[in-house]
Amino acid sequence: MSKYLGPVSKKLRALGLPLPRFRNKGNNPPGQHGAKRKRRKSSYGLQLQEKQKVRYSYGWRDKQLKNEYIRAKSVAGDTGINLLVGSESRLDNLVFKSGLVNTLGFARQLVSYKHFLVDGKKVNIPSYKIEPGQVISLKKEKMKENKLIKSNLEQNPKIPPYIAFDKQKLTITYLRYPIVEELSKNIDTSLVVEWYNRRV
Repeated sequence: MSKYLGPVSKKLRALGLPLPRFRNKGNNPPGQHGAKRKRRKSSYGLQLQEKQKVRYSYGWRDKQLKNEYIRAKSVAGDTGINLLVGSESRLDNLVFKSGLVNTLGFARQLVSYKHFLVDGKKVNIPSYKIEPGQVISLKKEKMKENKLIKSNLEQNPKIPPYIAFDKQKLTITYLRYPIVEELSKNIDTSLVVEWYNRRV
């Protein structure tokens, strides 16, 4: 399936997920009659909905997410939790969660344009997996003066406890993998696992 290029906020609202920072359009689905529209979903529809939540929350493509599920299944522990932990460990997600940028899309764009280093090495793959202890830094000093980045830093967003962000050096340290309580409460991972168990 090709990459979705439309407004991600519309997809997130349709799936009942929180919108990116600084956007407030309510919790209702998009559309003029979004608040009134209530449809009973089949088991297939519920499974698809939860799978799409993971996809759009973390910026996965369908094939990437399928491969990530296969990896998560091969690791000891709860497959659904492993899938979310792997998603949280993406380079673009950690840049976003640090508060350096205000949207996942902006984080992905900066990573793709080679603005970040991981342990001093240039990485331009948004889905690149960061290991605990690794440090993410800006490649060029002049990026610290970027107006959008400086504006985001003034907002003082809440940073997850598994990330250490140095506002002076603008470095992000991935301290550890997130625990279950720190993962998204809006995604039913058991339905995601059910979805893929029938297709992998």
